[in-house]
Amino acid sequence: MNVMLRDKGAKLLTHITGYRSRVYKLALFFLVVILAMIIVRWTTSEQIGEPEIILSPGIITLNPEGPDNTFLPVLPPTLAAAQAESSSDIGANLQVAEANSLVPMLNSLEGISLYDDTESVIAKKGYPLTFVQDPNFVEAFTYEYPDMNIGFKDDIVTFVQIPAKVGHVQINDQRIPLTITDVKRLLGEPDYVAEDGIVFGRREALIKLFIEPETQELISIDYYHLSST
Repeated sequence: MNVMLRDKGAKLLTHITGYRSRVYKLALFFLVVILAMIIVRWTTSEQIGEPEIILSPGIITLNPEGPDNTFLPVLPPTLAAAQAESSSDIGANLQVAEANSLVPMLNSLEGISLYDDTESVIAKKGYPLTFVQDPNFVEAFTYEYPDMNIGFKDDIVTFVQIPAKVGHVQINDQRIPLTITDVKRLLGEPDYVAEDGIVFGRREALIKLFIEPETQELISIDYYHLSST
């Protein structure tokens, strides 16, 4: 009787142990499957979040590419230098155009215009130190001031002359140092080059820088009407 009970107990214990082993294996299987699904989902989300990089000829090539996906030509040094020089010429022309737009008119020099008469000049500058009559024309004369000379004809201003030693000048409402460089910076490149200086023109009004030919030193700046030439 006891032997039979032991056999039944052993069989029952063996059955329970086998059942537990199968449960453990099944649980381990499901755990591996769940872990695999988590890894696959994480990897897929990583790939979706980042764009795929494909090496195209545009990336591999050393030639620069333009905005319309066309390759830009690489110029040899001599041709590139020639184009650079051409670009600098264009830049200089643009500077002249900008200067003309900044000073489109030559309205006055040191506050004196070509439409002032003797009365308005005396009101602005006072009486001159010296009155010089033109020997050839009775109607022409000059008022000489310490810092400028003002010429008249028929009582109207014909020219304004300022010596370089004054050191500064007012063109329209712009006061600048009286140097060739500063005048060019304001008015741009000259319209005419003469043996004794350079000329800047704005319609009928002209400004001329008289320059010593040998030393290239500035002598004076003159403001006059085109009809006076």
